[in-house]
Amino acid sequence: MTKQKNEFIFSLIFFFFSSFFFLSIISSLFIDNFVDLLDIFLRPNNIFVQLSRILLFIAICILIYLIQSSIRKDSKKYIYMALFGIFIFLSLLIISFALPQDNLDGFLDVYDLDDNHLVINSIEELIIDSFVFIYFITIPLFIFFYKKNLFNNYFYKTYIKEIMPSLNVSIIFLFGYCIRVYDFDNFLSAIDFVLSLASIILFARIIFSLKSSITFYNIVNLFILIFGFILFILCSHLLEQFYLYYANLFFYTIGLLYWFFNILIEKA
Repeated sequence: MTKQKNEFIFSLIFFFFSSFFFLSIISSLFIDNFVDLLDIFLRPNNIFVQLSRILLFIAICILIYLIQSSIRKDSKKYIYMALFGIFIFLSLLIISFALPQDNLDGFLDVYDLDDNHLVINSIEELIIDSFVFIYFITIPLFIFFYKKNLFNNYFYKTYIKEIMPSLNVSIIFLFGYCIRVYDFDNFLSAIDFVLSLASIILFARIIFSLKSSITFYNIVNLFILIFGFILFILCSHLLEQFYLYYANLFFYTIGLLYWFFNILIEKA
């Protein structure tokens, strides 16, 4: 597997599911019956949760195969990295089965700072979102902008370069982060909007300033991100009826798998 093939596979997965998600949102605006389709996507223990489980299970199977192949060839090239990946993906798989079947209240600690709006659904959400935004969005943005200064830095070359998310990985994570209800009367929601918008603008600037090294998939994924961000803003009145975090977690899962397999390919 090459990085180009990996980029193609995960960009295709991202395009397919984001497009289907867009169609279900747009259809729900005009056809009442399609609201049920969107509900099926976002309901506890339904499509997005099941798809996340399937992707994680496939990833675990691939890593087990890599370990078996390495043992047969008497090579330790992939073993430790694959074991680390199995630990992460298996933990996420167990967490996904621990998600509530019907009742969200048993899992969520809901804080309502405004009687009509949910601000923070759970401590788990806040931790995951913060980690995603810092590691997969903010740090890559910083490195992309200061790459020339970091290129010869020993710490960067030794510890950061191999594990740094690629541009496409960061875009997929940012897309997952952007899936939320934007309520401009709510302070925290306004902060989410500003952070998302600023990140999109910075990624767009990176892509169009590095024309020689940017791929077709970077541009397509950026336009999916921009279109999705606009759609989520315009359809917030519809999306506020649903628990969107299952969609966040699904696209985070795609980004995480993409990032991990990039590291495996880099070490090959």
